[in-house]
Amino acid sequence: MQVRLSLAVGLILCALAPLHAEEARDLREALADHALKGDWIYDDADKGLEEGRKTGKPVLISFRCVP
Repeated sequence: MQVRLSLAVGLILCALAPLHAEEARDLREALADHALKGDWIYDDADKGLEEGRKTGKPVLISFRCVP
């Protein structure tokens, strides 16, 4: 019985995953930082790390999780 319930829940979650992906994409677009001020490197960790190596400055990488 428990295996069937787990399977049913798993199938439902798999069916709903594409809906969540579209919703998350819309949310990311709505919360995007459009007007960055200063010398920020945004959404490109490799470029930021390269700049840090070149200038000898420390690099802070912030990972945001938007529910």
